[in-house]
Amino acid sequence: MNTAVKSLSTVDEQLGHDTEYLCFPPAGGTVIGLRGLAGTAAGSVVRGVEYPGHGARLTEPPAESLAALAEEIARHCLARIGAEGFSRTVLIGFSMGAFVALEVAQRVLVRGGPGPAGLVVVGACAPQRRVPGRYAKADAAEAERLLDRHCPPSSAGYRDCPELREYALDLFLGDLRLTSAYPGPAKVPLSCPIVAIRGEDDLDFATGDEEIRAWRAWTTGRFTGCVVPGGHLAVLTPGKETGFWDRVRLGTEPCDD
Repeated sequence: MNTAVKSLSTVDEQLGHDTEYLCFPPAGGTVIGLRGLAGTAAGSVVRGVEYPGHGARLTEPPAESLAALAEEIARHCLARIGAEGFSRTVLIGFSMGAFVALEVAQRVLVRGGPGPAGLVVVGACAPQRRVPGRYAKADAAEAERLLDRHCPPSSAGYRDCPELREYALDLFLGDLRLTSAYPGPAKVPLSCPIVAIRGEDDLDFATGDEEIRAWRAWTTGRFTGCVVPGGHLAVLTPGKETGFWDRVRLGTEPCDD
């Protein structure tokens, strides 16, 4: 089977690294869209998750639910990097990927494994603040409007190619329906640091920062909320990657006693 966990960095994974990173794409996204970010991680091991029915796994049937997707990824993570490797890994979820990352962390804990080294959520309100079913009846026209609004700057080239646009729209619409049907995670808090980031111009947060601050409820550990310039997933804009990694490391690295 084609594994869900893909290498994104060129760092030798066999050398051993203190902290590693696992990135979860947004709705409609693939690991290819995260390669630019991974290439700026200053010598760190960065991996990405490829969802079934996306990218290199295009021929596989898509997940039937977000919970089933997280269950599969949790198994793949433990098979690929092991429990010890998972404990040194910071999970980074972009938009929909934030919920998948949280679910994966919870599933590893429920299995008796360790929690991750940290959880970073970008452009996603806290699970308890979202509205399930919000886009359950979205058609192709509505999905296209949302895709144009939410597309990461690093993937904006799809607009210039009709074939890529159709491909991106199909993936996005499927993930949109998957997210709409998601009832939310179990009440299993993590103990690792959580960093929640949103763009100051992100229309999904027009009512303020409470949706970001509410992520605090999902950890007994340290919490950091950040507002950055730009819109939805602006941290993926080429040229802004270094600032993103600085925030991630500052918020997830152990504090000196």
